[in-house]
Amino acid sequence: MFLRSRLLALGLAVGAYLTTNTVISLESLRRVNSYEEPVKPPRTVSIVVPAWHEPDELLEVSLSSLRSQTVVRRYPELFSFVFVGCEGVNLSIPLKYGFRILCSPRGKLRARHLGICNAEGDIIVAVDADTYYPPNWLNLILKPFHDLSVVATTSTTWQGPLEVLVALPKFTVYSNKMSGRGSAFYKWAYFAVGGFDLSVDDKYLETRDTNILVEEEEVGFKRRLEKVGKVVLVDAPVIHLGGKPGRGLRSW
Repeated sequence: MFLRSRLLALGLAVGAYLTTNTVISLESLRRVNSYEEPVKPPRTVSIVVPAWHEPDELLEVSLSSLRSQTVVRRYPELFSFVFVGCEGVNLSIPLKYGFRILCSPRGKLRARHLGICNAEGDIIVAVDADTYYPPNWLNLILKPFHDLSVVATTSTTWQGPLEVLVALPKFTVYSNKMSGRGSAFYKWAYFAVGGFDLSVDDKYLETRDTNILVEEEEVGFKRRLEKVGKVVLVDAPVIHLGGKPGRGLRSW
């Protein structure tokens, strides 16, 4: 009887956990795919997309999803678009979607830095070229900037079938970093904290240890930003499209 009651209690706990995760994940999808009336951003915004060796089909999906954001369609005068990277990329695609094109020196952080330096907007949106951005994503991550204490926002990545297992705990993971796949920050804040340590690119290219990049771009950068203001985690998952091994910013 004791074992049976313990197993029953465990089953009920697991069921409640899975139910909670399912509700959270479905609500996340609903919000990020909503066509609610977007909120006007408090400042101008530049969307910066670095890319190398990206397949045409991924570029098409990613860049078109960014141009189709509800807040961009509603307030197009507040947005500008920067595409960084000329190696192994079909440049007719970013040109088709109205992106300004820059060619960067080798290295992921150098590419992001170049895009930020040349961006016209007061708020920088950092995204990737192999990711789909649901229509309400940008509206959601820009809303917190109406709070004057906020200097940055970051979002999560959809985990597919695993969402029913990780929807709740993944917020703890993403709350400790700035997602390179989907975040936003004031341009002045980037320079106020010294920007990225660009020497990390050289260390990565020597070792190919991705942890070196993650520690600087996502973890260290967030910690420095928190010294000048709030960094808010927004429940707005993006969808990583994946792609061929050996391509992308880290392999270049």
